[in-house]
Amino acid sequence: MLDSGLGYRPATKEQPFGQNISAILISPPQAPPGTQWTPPTAVTMAGQPPAIISRAEWGADESLRCETPEYDRGVRAAVVHHTAGSNDYSPLESAGIVKAIYTYHSKTLGWCDIAYNALVDKYGQVFEGSAGGLTKPVEGFHTGGFNRNTWGVAMIGNFDDVAPTPIQIRTVGRLLGWRLGMDDVDPRSMVDLQSAGSSYTTFPGGAIARLPAIFTHRDVGNTDCPGNAAYAVMDEIRDIAAHFNDPPEELIKALEGGAIYQRWQALGGMNSALGAPTSPEADAADGARYATFAKGAMYWSPVTDAQPITGAIYEAWASQSYERGPLGLPTSAEIQEPLQITQNFQHGTLNFERLTGNVTEVVDGITTPLATRPPSGPTVPPEHFTLPTHPIT
Repeated sequence: MLDSGLGYRPATKEQPFGQNISAILISPPQAPPGTQWTPPTAVTMAGQPPAIISRAEWGADESLRCETPEYDRGVRAAVVHHTAGSNDYSPLESAGIVKAIYTYHSKTLGWCDIAYNALVDKYGQVFEGSAGGLTKPVEGFHTGGFNRNTWGVAMIGNFDDVAPTPIQIRTVGRLLGWRLGMDDVDPRSMVDLQSAGSSYTTFPGGAIARLPAIFTHRDVGNTDCPGNAAYAVMDEIRDIAAHFNDPPEELIKALEGGAIYQRWQALGGMNSALGAPTSPEADAADGARYATFAKGAMYWSPVTDAQPITGAIYEAWASQSYERGPLGLPTSAEIQEPLQITQNFQHGTLNFERLTGNVTEVVDGITTPLATRPPSGPTVPPEHFTLPTHPIT
């Protein structure tokens, strides 16, 4: 008898494998000779999900699945799996592995689709799983008894003894942080889920299981999935998911070593007036470099060194075409004075008046109003602003 949730009867000590065994061999399609692999696009912004390879891109045959996906009321938790296949595959072979799993699930097991909502390979590639929309609560077929209101992700490989790769762990964490965040689920919280019942779960139908918001197949099923080595990194995955809206590790590393990074750290890093980085370094005019942050930007040149710019002064400077405008690059940080905040530039100054919220430009002794802000009490916080978008230089 096949279980409707799992689609197969796993071996147990009481009923081991050994009789009436049939093997199903599926040869994954290979990439054409000469195909060049492009690594996944690096995540460089806080709150940015990993790049996801769509069903069309990995070549899903949509005639194999059921016509209409089943939707739940929402996603309350995520379940981590492994595919239990080989760990010896190239990045160009991953799509073929996903196709083979899809074929096995839909044609051999008779399920409506590939079981998982998403799959992640050891190179950090993310593949869309079940049809119906990654941002919608599509009910998969990944966890017998606990498919309802959960979102399943499978790591491609076998992790009984070998740990997932660092990029695989990081990608799974960011993927789940993104997806659970859509339903306001804290990745480090606990949830109560009701079992739908199955002979392959330790929870009878109707029983309430208290589980981590990111749990594993083995937590509710008679299985070792996702393997001991993957189970050992679950807290790391939850932690990465919980910090999804923090600047990604790749972005911090991309900034490390440069003058902009060093000045940002000297100002307090994440606790500075600039806040978290939101972009890697990029080229500005006349050989300058810049990086954007949650509350401003940092500009560097050999002449000016690295200078932060934030708040209303940043807004006003941006309205004057940034470093290509009449002021040029900033040559100092903000200078706090009793009645105003001043910042020096190559060809003048900008002054933020605390009482009025006005910003004035001074170039060659001529003062020009640039922006007017309604006063808010005795002062207007200079960091209260809308981050402008820097034009491509």
